[in-house]
Amino acid sequence: MIHRIRIVILAGLLLIAVALLAACQPQEPENPNKEVSAIAEAATDVATNDLVEVAESGGSQFAVREDSVTTDSNGITIGFTEEGRPFKGDPNAPVLIEEYSDFQCPYCQRFYSQTMGDLIDNQIAGGEAVVVFYDFPLTSIHPQAYAAARAARCASEQGASAFWDMHDQLFETLGQWSVSDPSSAFVNYAQSIGLDAEAFTTCYASDAYSAEVDSDLASGRQRGVTGTPAFFINGQLVSGAQPISVFNQAIAQAASGQPVAAAQPAVETVSAEIQMPTPITFTDQYAYAWGNPDAPVTIVEFTDYQCPFCARHVAQTMPSIMSEMVEQGRVYYIMKDLPLDQLHPEARRAAAAARCAGEQEGYAGMHDLLFETQSEWSGQSNIDELFADYVASLDLDQAAFAECLESGRHEAAVEENVQEAQLHGVTGTPTMFINGYSLFRGAQPYEVFDLLVGYAENGELEDRIREAVAQQNAARQAAQLPPTPVPNADVPTENAFSIGAADAPVTIVEYTDYQCPYCARHFSETLPQIIENYVDAGIVRYVFKDFPLTNIHPQAVAASEAARCAAEQSADAYIAMHDKLFATQSAWSGRSDVDAVFTGYAAEMGLDDAAFIACLESDKFHDVIQADLQEGAGFGVRGTPAFFINGSYLSGAQPYAVFEQAISAAQAQATQ
Repeated sequence: MIHRIRIVILAGLLLIAVALLAACQPQEPENPNKEVSAIAEAATDVATNDLVEVAESGGSQFAVREDSVTTDSNGITIGFTEEGRPFKGDPNAPVLIEEYSDFQCPYCQRFYSQTMGDLIDNQIAGGEAVVVFYDFPLTSIHPQAYAAARAARCASEQGASAFWDMHDQLFETLGQWSVSDPSSAFVNYAQSIGLDAEAFTTCYASDAYSAEVDSDLASGRQRGVTGTPAFFINGQLVSGAQPISVFNQAIAQAASGQPVAAAQPAVETVSAEIQMPTPITFTDQYAYAWGNPDAPVTIVEFTDYQCPFCARHVAQTMPSIMSEMVEQGRVYYIMKDLPLDQLHPEARRAAAAARCAGEQEGYAGMHDLLFETQSEWSGQSNIDELFADYVASLDLDQAAFAECLESGRHEAAVEENVQEAQLHGVTGTPTMFINGYSLFRGAQPYEVFDLLVGYAENGELEDRIREAVAQQNAARQAAQLPPTPVPNADVPTENAFSIGAADAPVTIVEYTDYQCPYCARHFSETLPQIIENYVDAGIVRYVFKDFPLTNIHPQAVAASEAARCAAEQSADAYIAMHDKLFATQSAWSGRSDVDAVFTGYAAEMGLDDAAFIACLESDKFHDVIQADLQEGAGFGVRGTPAFFINGSYLSGAQPYAVFEQAISAAQAQATQ
């Protein structure tokens, strides 16, 4: 459906030369307690956890994993916080420096090379300050930054010293690994600093620590970080690659309890606009192709025979592509090799084996068999014998196959594919290009291909990409707005769904995301009390607005549309669907058939199924939902849930006591 494909394009476009836009998209707060609102600040003691304690207490600045604490070669204490963030310095130091950094950012490298050493030698070594490192990869302008963050985290599995060694290595060799696929370089660095390379490679190949990196990103955005490097010195923001003199002054001010008044030079931000991509024209060197070369749509896949995600694509999606698209003359499907040698050491040999089978018109069969038996031959020393058995099962000439494999005559062709992939910024598998455009990576369901190929067949693909680029640039623009929400915001409520008396003295406007777990927590724990004690009593009018964070919640827009489509049939159906969506969030979140699930909910409510389905398929509320999103961003909303209580901003799934205090204050002011 249209809304679903828009979500796919919005998420996938970020792989068009700029990778994921995670660093500049709105995200739900990791810790809803980090607020600028006076109400939230007053309620800190009853809101979510805050590990940073007052320095004068004499206790540690943060909770520490005691078994991780050690000293580096200079005798400086290092270790990990309870959340797994690395630190350097005495946890009891009076000044806490929280650094948000991007390994591919040249300003971060400048800070590392020009300032960090002096900080370590002086304030950190002297026990005056401790630094905690947070990842903040700006992946829209640094496509390898996220991978580098994961590499450092994988190194950290082997100790705090390993993390800091990898940290230093990444910054010292930035110009080497940031120009192409960095995987091989990261493994080499792990070996050079004395790590267990096999353990590191296994960790890196597993896509481990993505959640932790995302958590750091959310934390930074919640605190107003929009560029790197950014530092919080006892909670006060200092931006940019400052010289040591600025840090000396700021640390001294923080230690004495004074406000930090540091200069704020430029930092690297994500303000540059995404441009409309140019479709890629590929060389005619490929492993195999299925279908009619004159088909209106061409799909080019870069694959790795040892990649589990590629195997999933072959098992779950490719059969439908073949039967519904290739065999029907709709798609010409081209296969190119991209063995990720450091992660999958047997993949290149498997690619050659498939090509050798192809000399006997057996490529397709060998391709499928290699993926089906991936767990059998991966990591084995006798893979040539296993491949020979597969050839025999396909009734191919074993002697001819063995001669081909031994000759190595396909190695140059495989390497040519690898070089071509690197030229076009392809760093993972499977990666697909549809008519030259890279719209996503990874093993996607058939529905994604069906919709994108449909756009390409109808000549709409470029228009949809252009629309998605415009939406992404709008989101980036919104992300660059000042992080402090608009004070005394005049949020329009006309035509919005609401409950409560229209003339109630207090109006609460909630910007929400149906797939956001924090919104679900507010719905289940706090909203019922607000309704019982204030809405039903005529004190509060409660207004609902949409703020779907599609970069992390791909079904959120569909859910918003479901609630609005329900409202078309009954005045009470919006609230009924709103409540059902939150009550069953875990049941539908992440499913590919959410429209069917939502239609089932509509039927349970006694709504007209056909009318509800027609409404969903029409995508009629897309622009209205986007208008809510842009409106909220304009008022400074950066995550969900976000509230305006008579214009005063309150963010996060706060406990009922916070709302009770805020509503009382707003009511008192309104009746003055």
